[in-house]
Amino acid sequence: MSVTAQPQPAAQVNWLLLLLKARTFAALILVLTCFAMAAPNFLSVAKAVLISKHVAINAFLAIGMTYVIFTGGIDLSVGSVVGLTSMIAGFLLLNGIDLGLGWSIQFDTLEIVGMVCLVGVFVGWVNGLLITRLNVAPFIATLGML
Repeated sequence: MSVTAQPQPAAQVNWLLLLLKARTFAALILVLTCFAMAAPNFLSVAKAVLISKHVAINAFLAIGMTYVIFTGGIDLSVGSVVGLTSMIAGFLLLNGIDLGLGWSIQFDTLEIVGMVCLVGVFVGWVNGLLITRLNVAPFIATLGML
């Protein structure tokens, strides 16, 4: 005699399992509800724009880090590279490059964006060179570049 499991009807839903699968979304709804009750103007368009502006940099970093994590790597130097490029951009915006004798080169915003992108690419290239050619562990290489 063999015992077979009875199939459950399709209409019956395991609510606990569904809640566990959607726990991040449920936490987001809970936080939004608490903030909306604490500050009546929280759910306004102006606040949504402000929050989007503050999240944008971290979102771009998260997209890049997703590719690194998918390949099984790790990059600890991301925040430091952002800080380095931000400081270079700020310096170039304020001072330009001093050539001496009272001469300096001032750059447009798009030129500065291009330059700091090249600096970021160079730092990433050095990290990649250390990891792929010199067989340094990604954790150690990016921690050193931090």
